[in-house]
Amino acid sequence: MGSRGVSAHDIALLQDILDLARPGRHPPGRDTVFAMLTRVEQLIGSDWINFQDMHVGPRFWRSWVQFTSHGEQGWLAGTDLATFDDGSAGAELLDRYWWQLNCSLVDRTGQASVTSSCSSYGERAWAEHPANQEYLHTVDEILLAYPFGGTGGSLRILAGRDEGRPFTDRETVLMELLLPHLRPLLEATLATEVGGQRPVRQERVPLTARQREIMHLVAAGMSNRQVGRQLGLSENTVRKHLENAYVRLGAQSRTEAVAWLRDLEAAGVGVG
Repeated sequence: MGSRGVSAHDIALLQDILDLARPGRHPPGRDTVFAMLTRVEQLIGSDWINFQDMHVGPRFWRSWVQFTSHGEQGWLAGTDLATFDDGSAGAELLDRYWWQLNCSLVDRTGQASVTSSCSSYGERAWAEHPANQEYLHTVDEILLAYPFGGTGGSLRILAGRDEGRPFTDRETVLMELLLPHLRPLLEATLATEVGGQRPVRQERVPLTARQREIMHLVAAGMSNRQVGRQLGLSENTVRKHLENAYVRLGAQSRTEAVAWLRDLEAAGVGVG
């Protein structure tokens, strides 16, 4: 479980976290989540940690509690990507690579999971990843995530290190131990604080068979060039199909378009 293993202090923190998360022991809400996240932050040695209610599409939808290494905390309800986005080119990179990053694993699989960036990519590859270099600027991030609220919805605890060493197997295993226990508190807190409200989804025009085929490959993480090679199309043709798909879906990016495609399929909408 890593070089340090689990100490008596770690076990005490785990017991505190499980007590806070146990249904009926503490009132759900930001105070309980703040206390739980503080202990998780100490347990895994992160520089910051936050709780996110995320709905991918038509824009990212977040309600979160955030901590830093200096103990700051805040609560933002119903923040969409347009508000959260700082307008930087790095934010656009994050949007571009979303479906390739481990942060979208819960969206792609629909399964609860614990992942870290360095374990997924390798330390050097993560350090050199465009989304990290231009926007995230982290040594490593570890994500505990649950599917929630239908297609594109998830509850997440995201923690990161901005300096020092990446997370080890020790931190991953500790988060995996917590995975079966934290969801009830997060769901109850969301319902208490923001009424459990989700974004209202709008109807979208069905895609053509070719557009849907291309979008599935994009959702799998392929670039336009890779999609073209797979289907025997030029890169420009792929780009044009995607542009037309964006118009039909009312999407402004690859991330939004993939999210809308998943919603259409979940609703049983066929191709045009």
